[in-house]
Amino acid sequence: MAAHPIALVHADLYTPTRRILDGTVLIADGRIVAVGPTREVRLPRRAERIDAGGRPVTPGLIDLHLHGVEGCDVFGPELAEAARRLPRYGVTAFVPTTLTLPEEEILGRLAAMAREIEGRPAGARILGVHIEGPHLSPRRPGMANPAWFRPLTPEAVDRYVAAARGWIRMWTFAPEEGAAMAAIPALVARGILPVMGHSDATYAQAVEAIERGVRQVTHFFNAMRPFHHREPGLFAAALLDRRVVTQVIADGQHVHPAALRLLFRVKGAGGVALISDAAPTAGLPPGRYRWLGYEVEVADGRCQTPDGALAGSVALMNEGLRVLIEEVGLDPLTAVRSATLTPARSLGLRWLGRLQPGAPADLVLWDRWGRPAAVWIGGEPVR
Repeated sequence: MAAHPIALVHADLYTPTRRILDGTVLIADGRIVAVGPTREVRLPRRAERIDAGGRPVTPGLIDLHLHGVEGCDVFGPELAEAARRLPRYGVTAFVPTTLTLPEEEILGRLAAMAREIEGRPAGARILGVHIEGPHLSPRRPGMANPAWFRPLTPEAVDRYVAAARGWIRMWTFAPEEGAAMAAIPALVARGILPVMGHSDATYAQAVEAIERGVRQVTHFFNAMRPFHHREPGLFAAALLDRRVVTQVIADGQHVHPAALRLLFRVKGAGGVALISDAAPTAGLPPGRYRWLGYEVEVADGRCQTPDGALAGSVALMNEGLRVLIEEVGLDPLTAVRSATLTPARSLGLRWLGRLQPGAPADLVLWDRWGRPAAVWIGGEPVR
């Protein structure tokens, strides 16, 4: 027998294109059936009613850039366990992200990721794989080891896609390195989203990459050429082109609140995708850890290498959403959209990231911003 419909009533709804005070979401058979003011939504007699008591209800958070959680590294066989743990942070879908290693190890780990994805693990939806490294600029390495860097080539695209059995969804690379520009059409032809990141691209190089098909920038502000008024770099190219979505980390460590306000003022919620860039140390106590051969330390809300380079984040998407609202001062509707609808649209996913009839019932009831009270994925409670 099908489960009874579930109605979240008296909620502060963020669809996220509009806010509905005292709203109701009705879900049945894994999908949203109705959304609107509580007084206007007619409920089936057998519906299970959950009184939200005026608390926020949003679509589930979608993380385009995540390396791990609670000691689980998504780059390999721990991916399934990470998917099971993410809903407790309000994340209902994500793109697991790789790390710079020697190529043979990368290819082996991609094969392991593909096996985990094809096993259809419980928990947050896995939307594909995000390649980040080794096709980066040695001028902007972040925590990665430049000894393993290689410019992106069409031949590398073929090798990686074969190892991942077609599950690659996004690819971060430095377009100015070697003949990487020539690889952009190969990514587009395979349905892979080209992403600029860890890049020292000039303005002209970034514009060329965008014209060839690049549509996102990885963790904007971080590990990229900074703005200069005589050479504005990829910074200005991304801000000025409405086709480009800028990923941004809002953990209170990577980017100053004023810079975040500036980014949202220029790009709007439709041009900014909140990401976590969470390391496997996210959710773990302070201490020293090893992350695929890299030594990192967690202290004072930061994950960093011994030389002080930030090594991902220790905050998940729920904390990033809270920071945007409570510390940056964004309207909650703007912040929620950047964490839900914008990432879904950037991947061409028509139904995810929104509360509307027909959409999958992926949603979060929040005790307060940053603290999920309950999470549903496909209409099933998972927290």
